[in-house]
Amino acid sequence: MSPTQRRRFLIGLTAVMLVLFAGGILVGFAQRNDKLCRDGKPPKAQQDSGIGQIKYLCHDGQIVTK
Repeated sequence: MSPTQRRRFLIGLTAVMLVLFAGGILVGFAQRNDKLCRDGKPPKAQQDSGIGQIKYLCHDGQIVTK
């Protein structure tokens, strides 16, 4: 493998890695779920029920289980 071919390969590999990294960030951003309460505010309190579910208390009194 000549130095020119090696350089092209490394540049191509770096470009593919950057595209995959950026794609992963975009997918994570698109699939986020940050609103539990109807009013869009973060929960006021949370309580672990012990069976893998967490109860969230919203500002308006709503209880959300996730």
